[in-house]
Amino acid sequence: MLPIHNQLSFSCPNHGSTALCIARLQAEQQQSICCIIPTDELLEPLARDISLFTSTPVLLYPAFEIPPYARLNPDPATTAARIAALHFLHERSQPGIILASAEAVLRRVLPGNVLNDHCELVMAGEDSDREGLLTALLGNGYQHCELVQQPGDLAGRGGIVDCFPPPFRPALEGKFLRLAFKGDMVESIRVVDPLTQRSEEELDEAILLPAADILFPRNAAALAQWQEELAHRAEAFGFTDTTALQQLKEQHRFPGIEFLLPLICPEPQTLFDYLPQGAVCVVQDPLAVSDKVGLLWERIEHNCAEAAGEGFALPPKSLFLSPAELERRLAERPRFDLCPELAPDGQQGSGHTLLQQEIELGRKQRGVIAPLAERLTNWLRAKETAIIACRSSLQAEHLEEMLAGCGLHSQRAKTPLVLADCPRGALLLVEHPLSQGFDLPDEGLHILSAGELFGEKRLGPSSRRKGRIAQKEQLALEDIAVGETAVHRDHGLACFQGLVNMDFAGQRGDFLLLEFLGNDRLYVPVDQLHLISRYQGLSDEQPKLDKLGSSRWQTAKRKVTEAVWQKAQELLDIYARREMRQGHSFEPPGRLYKELAESFPYDETEGQAAAIDDVLRDLLAPKPMDRLVCGDVGYGKTEVAVRAACKVIEDGFQVAVLVPTTVLAEQHAATFRERFAGFNINVACTSRFRSSKEQKQISNDLKSGQINLVVGTHRLLSDSISFHKLGLLIVDEEHRFGVSHKERLKRLRANIDVLTLTATPIPRTLQMSLLGIRDLSVISSPPRHRRAVKTFLARKDDLVIREAVQQELARGGQVFFIHNRIQSIHAMAEHLHQLAPTARIAVAHGQMPGSELEEIMVSFISHEVDVLVCTTIVESGLDIANANTIIINRADRIGLADIYQLRGRVGRATRQSYAYLLVPDVEQLTSEAEQRLRALMDCSELGSGFKLAMNDLQLRGGGSLLGESQSGHIAAVGYDLYLELLQATVADLKSQAAAGGAPQATVPEPEIKLPVAAFLPDDYVRETGLRYRLYRRLSAAGTAAPEQLADLKDELIDRFGPLPPEAETLFSLLALKHPLRCLGISKVEQAPVGLVFSFSEQTTVAPETLLAFIERFRLKQPKLLRKGQKPAPEPVRLTPDGRLIVALKTEPELFAQLAAILRLLGWQE
Repeated sequence: MLPIHNQLSFSCPNHGSTALCIARLQAEQQQSICCIIPTDELLEPLARDISLFTSTPVLLYPAFEIPPYARLNPDPATTAARIAALHFLHERSQPGIILASAEAVLRRVLPGNVLNDHCELVMAGEDSDREGLLTALLGNGYQHCELVQQPGDLAGRGGIVDCFPPPFRPALEGKFLRLAFKGDMVESIRVVDPLTQRSEEELDEAILLPAADILFPRNAAALAQWQEELAHRAEAFGFTDTTALQQLKEQHRFPGIEFLLPLICPEPQTLFDYLPQGAVCVVQDPLAVSDKVGLLWERIEHNCAEAAGEGFALPPKSLFLSPAELERRLAERPRFDLCPELAPDGQQGSGHTLLQQEIELGRKQRGVIAPLAERLTNWLRAKETAIIACRSSLQAEHLEEMLAGCGLHSQRAKTPLVLADCPRGALLLVEHPLSQGFDLPDEGLHILSAGELFGEKRLGPSSRRKGRIAQKEQLALEDIAVGETAVHRDHGLACFQGLVNMDFAGQRGDFLLLEFLGNDRLYVPVDQLHLISRYQGLSDEQPKLDKLGSSRWQTAKRKVTEAVWQKAQELLDIYARREMRQGHSFEPPGRLYKELAESFPYDETEGQAAAIDDVLRDLLAPKPMDRLVCGDVGYGKTEVAVRAACKVIEDGFQVAVLVPTTVLAEQHAATFRERFAGFNINVACTSRFRSSKEQKQISNDLKSGQINLVVGTHRLLSDSISFHKLGLLIVDEEHRFGVSHKERLKRLRANIDVLTLTATPIPRTLQMSLLGIRDLSVISSPPRHRRAVKTFLARKDDLVIREAVQQELARGGQVFFIHNRIQSIHAMAEHLHQLAPTARIAVAHGQMPGSELEEIMVSFISHEVDVLVCTTIVESGLDIANANTIIINRADRIGLADIYQLRGRVGRATRQSYAYLLVPDVEQLTSEAEQRLRALMDCSELGSGFKLAMNDLQLRGGGSLLGESQSGHIAAVGYDLYLELLQATVADLKSQAAAGGAPQATVPEPEIKLPVAAFLPDDYVRETGLRYRLYRRLSAAGTAAPEQLADLKDELIDRFGPLPPEAETLFSLLALKHPLRCLGISKVEQAPVGLVFSFSEQTTVAPETLLAFIERFRLKQPKLLRKGQKPAPEPVRLTPDGRLIVALKTEPELFAQLAAILRLLGWQE
């Protein structure tokens, strides 16, 4: 054991060796260790490295990432990580390794006994007051919501309570808990994945930690005493913000409350108070930590002086440890300083830097593996052990194969690595990333990082086929609010009036109420919700409602149907003509292509890999390619274009990349140059920024064939440009070109391969319609390395703005500042200059001359501008990886879709990005604006929640693909119904073609009328909006395969508890639809005489089957009837109009009888 006050220093070459040192120190001390590192960005990589060498829990203790004294709410995930670490230390059930940033350890925290008092223990099988628990959790900082998605969320639904607490043990990070109650007894505690909302495992007990680290007294007497003393405490600190004091007294949390901790807890503690006695403190890079603490303290004092002007400031020492106090607290414990070894260039390196350079330099001549194989062979001959840390099992597989090709046999090692047990003279591969490798010569050990040696580059050309990242379909649930226009497929446009529960013809259930022109009302059963969609036109103009039963709707629908038929025929004709054209068939990929593919730094996502395969297949085919690749900005469309261009250039052809703006031309040219660096491919860019002399030279070089790839705007289409041997045209955002340019493109398309890229999403239904008509590849999943944008909602405050700008500039980044008022935009830019005098600021808005606007955007891309103050015109196609902070002024005045798109401009790099939504006063927001902005905050995770801007973008995406001629028809019936008709028509035309021209009859949707109560009771699913969305999913599942309905049933039981009888009946009712549809039964209803089945013209029930069924149930009548005796009614009979009537029995229950009848009619499960 190390004695207290003992300070030792070690030098560590890099982060990898630092991780091993910390792991070994913990193993030797058998104590918890607190490691302080300079910045938050190093926390996660170091934690990952440490877990390679130890199974001891590693917990992160990050800073709040909000500036001192700024009135911002911290990110819920950050708060959860801090509370989880403090609870772990307070419990002291096992040793752990706590990684804390310098900024995090300075902040004072609530005392351990207060944290412990606010923890709720729940046990499966034990009694717990459900209402009391919900009240306690709300008091502990949880927030009510419909759907639990992030830490601090809480949803109570009948007997089910979902809550997302900070993890009470490290293994539960990123999961939430689902408590199932029966009365006041906790039946079960389940761990749930927030993405799928499905349970994964059961727990016997759980500790629900508080979701906030500002906690008010729980005991009534203690609360009353605190409220009484609050004014005196504030006076003692010189705190004069009366509004904040009143909110505190009412126990109301607000942005910036974290900086009032001493008013709530008179004696706050520090992280050091939570550490067990004898716990070791490790300071990684003490010089950097000391510098960081000095800078932080300067910021704290400066911000305090600014906030004091508004009376919203407590003395810095009451909230933060001073540098001197930090040193004193560190001196009270055993201390290790881990000092970095700097290479001659001043960078922290490893002994493998030369090996890495050899691999990079010899990549083309000797391949990636030869230099490594030589080094490994020498080590193994000397009976030394080499361990290579691989980022995935896939990378380990490829490395194993390639090493075997060099005669080197490798073995797999398990994590955590026990270095003492590693066999001497062995080569081991371990599936765990390591940031940097290092050597231990005294132990004969060499630990290498595959990521460091090869960059993030793949080792095998086929890796993406197995290891690509799955592409998840977004759950398409569009809400419809009361008062909005809805479209009923059969009856037209009506006003949606909500869900109503009522009795109708003996059937109790939920109905959708639609109000038509003249106050006519239609109640739609929930099993028919698929007939209804939210009206979406291509403009904001309000449509006219239809009169129920009038012919206007049917006429409009008929006209649209005719137009859809014409459009579908036109699309099919274009496709057929293209199929007949002859183009150039390129050779299969050669060496150049394979080397370029191997140099791509990442594993492709599934959608990206599929798009690359599609494009290659098109290029190798004898007909000209005309493919559209669709995906959001930053999803990897450009790499698809790079691969296509490389294949074409490899065969001796030229490539032209056509873009709508000069800005995009410059950006694309830079991207292509970067990807083709070292491959002897000449890339040029022709735009306004090139002189006449340069333009002429480019033109000559294109003609002579010296330029392989040219990027340019519509000038590329002019007659003055001629190519030596053009083989591929890549068009970016074609819908943004003018009519004349599109005509020129059409003529070009006849002869060469064309690849079109668009960042505008295309609706799923339209994708299906165009399948096999327009060659379409969709990339719908973001790259693996992209992080979610951390979003803060804040009162407009100079302190917040200045800190946000300076924080981004300090890490060499750039900032978007959105100010959507042109009249005052220059005044705002001047104000920003006063807040950040060193920042290079430029202004951009839509009323500027195009050339001036382009120059400003290009200077921003080139990092000649630090802060771009602009309106919402930020280029949708721009991908500026260095801009990772966006500040949106007056966010309450900007539409949700616009904010979502704007926020998407940042977060394109691996670095953490931030969005600040500024409003005049968070407390005074209208409820609608607050709801809108809160929804956006909840949707910060990549791929989580519902794509908020999707509707608007899909309209634009669909409109541009279908053409202007269809806009009137879309307006008449709404977008969803138009696409549905188009999809059905295309499918019909295709099946006609396959069947030799015979029209395919459609099977009508079965109608079920049974006197049963079938609905989701409001005490089972309380929120109307959520119930409506579930009904939509249920209705859709009723028209799909039975497995989908069964899966949805499991989900409801998991999320809401056991199904009540009405919900069970609803599922039984919907389950009937599939067999009825397969048998061609259009309607089943219960009448006084029994069950009545109506058959459609397309019924699959053969006449002989029907006759056999009737014969089976026919009763033998007595030969002689007594006088007055009536013949017994036949249990089964067929009416003259072809309906089947089956008498009901008293046993078994209704749905079992129905299932038995359907089986006898030929249904096979």
